Order: sequence, then structure tokens, then C-alpha cells
Amino acid sequence: MELKNRPRYLAQLEALRDNGLIKVVVGMRRSGKSSLLKLFAGRLKQKGVPGDRIIEMNFESSACFDIVDYRDLVSRMRERVEGKGHCYLLLDEVQLVESWEKAVNAMRVDFDVDVYLTGSNAYLLSSQLATLLSGRYVEVGVFPLSFKEFLAFAEEQDVEKAFERYLEFGGLPPVVEQGDDRDLAQTVLSGIYNTVFVKDVAQHVQIRNPLVFNDIACFLANTAGSRVSVTAIENRLKSAHRKTSGETIERYLQALVDAFLFYRVRRLDVKGGGLLQGLDKYYPSDLGVKNMLLGFPRGDYGFALENAVCNELKLRGYELRVGKTDSLEIDFVAEKAEEKLYVQVSASVLDAETRKRELAPLRGLARGGARSLLLTYDRMGLGFEDGVEVTNVVDWLLEEQ
Repeated sequence: MELKNRPRYLAQLEALRDNGLIKVVVGMRRSGKSSLLKLFAGRLKQKGVPGDRIIEMNFESSACFDIVDYRDLVSRMRERVEGKGHCYLLLDEVQLVESWEKAVNAMRVDFDVDVYLTGSNAYLLSSQLATLLSGRYVEVGVFPLSFKEFLAFAEEQDVEKAFERYLEFGGLPPVVEQGDDRDLAQTVLSGIYNTVFVKDVAQHVQIRNPLVFNDIACFLANTAGSRVSVTAIENRLKSAHRKTSGETIERYLQALVDAFLFYRVRRLDVKGGGLLQGLDKYYPSDLGVKNMLLGFPRGDYGFALENAVCNELKLRGYELRVGKTDSLEIDFVAEKAEEKLYVQVSASVLDAETRKRELAPLRGLARGGARSLLLTYDRMGLGFEDGVEVTNVVDWLLEEQ
């Protein structure tokens, strides 16, 4: 199968090439990390790197079954790179090798190599890398397809039809490849979710009751865009006769975030600048996974738009917070480097009262270079109002970066 280009991520890897740091490509399973490494290998060859100096290894492949621990990995790499000069190591799902971080550190010290790794669990990679390789690696996050990428992958000309499909099936490449067959999409999504649970959660987090874990995932999918408390989840499980401690719930919540299934967005006091405790929001990192967990429900269009905007902001590299200003709430306070965005999302603001309510938290915030956005599916009533840009959400998703 021909690999689809991911120019955003290839540009990141090329910018980091030979910078002396280990490149760690992280993201949800089936979001395209392995394909990205293959694309990068092809790009290296185009740049004149001989093929025998590009060492590609996928540790889920049977070709790597004999590599049990870090000693085996170092030994195999010594055989592959010895006498060749500067080499590039592209190691896919390397965390399957016992004490892999020792091997990576040894290769960095002993060999003339530029190292690229992938992994599907944030806790595993960050904790182990931070212990041994602090300050010697950089993370590159790979996300499900943006809507702009989705259009290219799906080869869909009708933008509005494509957007509806994107909101329903999400942007994981293997799902996009199935077209608009709902049953097939649900089967593929279910398989991906189950694989994430088995390989990226259960192997690293003690899950005594998979049904409880799944209930929590469904709860978060159903309340995406709403404030979530551990107590509320605890009460819901109790009512379903699945009594679970708050400590276990918190551990499962973290596991869902670490497996890149959900993003946690904390609350920020906009005026005071401090983070507020509790009642964080959780957003599924892929709308298809969300809908699969909930049985592909109809409706909920406003929250789907909000979720899509959250995912796009994360993909664009913003750190997200939910803004609280007096008694009002801003959907997202998005920051990166010196840039700040205040973002409100509403399916429609054609109704005067709705428009007034959605604009209220953003009034007076467009200062110090900050940009205030009200994103809506409307095609009428767009433009500036009191320093706030009222913009069509599809146009915003497709704008040049």
C-alpha cells in the first residue's frame, strides 16, 4: 500500500535531524507513527543517505523476536552499523525490549548514529527516558489526521460531506481507508481500542476490572466538554454495582491519557493566572473512538465541534486550558511560545441570545497580542465583533499554518 505523505511531521523530523538528541515519536496506536518512520527513511534516501546506513527495526515484527533485552539489541545494532560510518536508527515500538532505554543510551554513546524511536504509551516512554536520558531526547507528537489531512487521505471533494464523515469516524488512517461504511469503521475502531487496552494499558497498569476501565472510558466519551470529577464517576459506578475507589479511578484516568486515548484539559483562572484544582475536562483524541465507545449516537453536534477544535489545537502544538473568568467559562485558552488564543465553540450563533452568551467570556480579552475566536458552523454573521473573530470552523480547520 502506498504511504500517504505527512508533511507536517516529516518537516519536524528533518529539522531535528543530526541534532545530537534522541527523537521520540509518540502518539496513539494506529495514528501513523510507523508509517512516518518509513516516510522518513525514504526522505533520507532522497537526500543521498545510502540504504545500508538506514537501520529500520519494528519490534512487533517476527524478525525481532530473538531480541529479548537490551544486550541483544546492542549486539544486533553493532552488527548492523559497524564499519559503515554515520547511521540512522529507526526503532519502532522499542519499548517491547526489556530495559530498552539502556540499549538506546549505549548506542548513543558507543556508535556514530542518529536515533529515532516510536512508542504508544506516554508514561512508559517519558518515565524511562527521563530516568536515564534526561536532557538528551526530544518528543515529536503524532496525532490522528487533521481535517485538512483527512481531505487528502479520503480524496473527498465535497468538503461539507467530508466534515460530517470526519466528525463521525474520526481521523485514524486505517479507519479513513475504509470509506463511509459505518459497520466496518466500528469494527476497525473497536479493534484499535482493544489493542490499545491490551498493549498500551493493561501491560503497564494493573487493571483488576476491565469492565470498570471501559465504563470510565465511556463516561469520559459521553461527557466530553463537561467538567469531570472523580466523585461523579465513583457514584456512577456505584449505581451500576461496580463500586470502585477514587484512587483506582484516578489511576485509570491517567492510563487513558497516557495511552493517548484522551486529552486532559485543566481549568485556568484567566484573571489570576493560576490553575484551578479539580473538575478537569477530558476530550477523546479521536472522534471515531469516541463514537465507537458510545455506539455511534446521533446528535451532540456542538460537543463534536468542540472536540474537533480541541484536537486541532493540540495538533497545532498549543497547550490547552479551560478558562474561567468570574462566573463565565472560555472553552479553550491556547498557548504556545509567545502566542495566545482564546477560543469559544458553538454550533450556531445565529440566535441573538446564543451569540451574546458565547461572546460574553471573550469580550475585552483581545489585548497583548492575544487573538479571540468564536468558531461556529454558521456561514452567516461572520467577521469581527468587539475584537472577537467570528469564524466558520471548517474554514479555520483548513487555514494555512
